Amino acid sequence: METITINEKLNSLIHELEYKDAKEVIKDSLVTEILYRILRYSEDVERFEKKYSKNLPEFKKEYEAGLEDFEKYDDLMTWEFAQQGKDYWNKKLEELKSVL
Repeated sequence: METITINEKLNSLIHELEYKDAKEVIKDSLVTEILYRILRYSEDVERFEKKYSKNLPEFKKEYEAGLEDFEKYDDLMTWEFAQQGKDYWNKKLEELKSVL
């Protein structure tokens, strides 16, 4: 584990922003960044759900049963990536909450 040294000016700013200590600032920053990533991926997932009026498993099943369609293939790849990203960062958020 790495230790960081907080100088007086930084420590003063941390308290001015009503944080208890630098550890709280780091945790808050991590939660904020993770929530941003979840939101970004969720927006992509929702966009595809609206576009195709179905969820990812339904769309994937329909795509695999049909004729090859490059636009739908690209959407499927992007949608799967967004869903995996959303799931991954939700898991990381839960892990972070367990150590807070």
